[in-house]
Amino acid sequence: MRYETGADRIFFQCRGFTLLELMLATVISTLVIGILSVALTFSLRMWERQQDRKPREFPMILELLAMQLADFDATPLSPELGASQPLFIGDEQSLVIATDHSVKALSGGVPVVARYIYLPKDKLLYYSEMPLDPYHPEALRDFIDVEPSEKSTWPRFYPVKVDDFSIEYTDDGDGGYVNDWNSPDKLPQKVLVNWTLDEKSFSRLIVPDLLFPQLREKSQRHEIVGES
Repeated sequence: MRYETGADRIFFQCRGFTLLELMLATVISTLVIGILSVALTFSLRMWERQQDRKPREFPMILELLAMQLADFDATPLSPELGASQPLFIGDEQSLVIATDHSVKALSGGVPVVARYIYLPKDKLLYYSEMPLDPYHPEALRDFIDVEPSEKSTWPRFYPVKVDDFSIEYTDDGDGGYVNDWNSPDKLPQKVLVNWTLDEKSFSRLIVPDLLFPQLREKSQRHEIVGES
């Protein structure tokens, strides 16, 4: 007959886990890790879907362009030496216009000079605006001539990603479009905006000065005088 001493009893009480207990612990740990992995994967997929649902910036900048063209401001300006005229200068990849529709956070709600310029090498459409000030032609000239940059402090340019972007202009309804417009006598009747996004091409026809048409002789509110 075997008798257990106090030391034996202490040894048996501290002998550790059995093989069955270790296997159960391993199985439970594996199940917990698997559940956490599934939950994390599901959360990441839902986050990616939410990211994809965020509105793109280009449709918003296109709506801004359409509203600014429709709400064109016919105040006579003279950004360059020469006769006074409403400000509408456009080519295939840039546009400068005076408009009563502005990004109010930038201009405080006053009429602005808006500038769009597309850089094909960067695939970026830049937007900037400044308050319409007929009494300081130098600032207006600087605004029109400055190269767009995300780092510029004045004017502040806001870049929007787009694969391709171009503008065409026409003064009749026959579909005869040109790639630039700087006529002192009249606005184009229609502006055709073309763009490519995600390998899909689109076009939109916009009518300038559509919301509140202004007669030239009734809009002689201010005039910028060219430098002598």
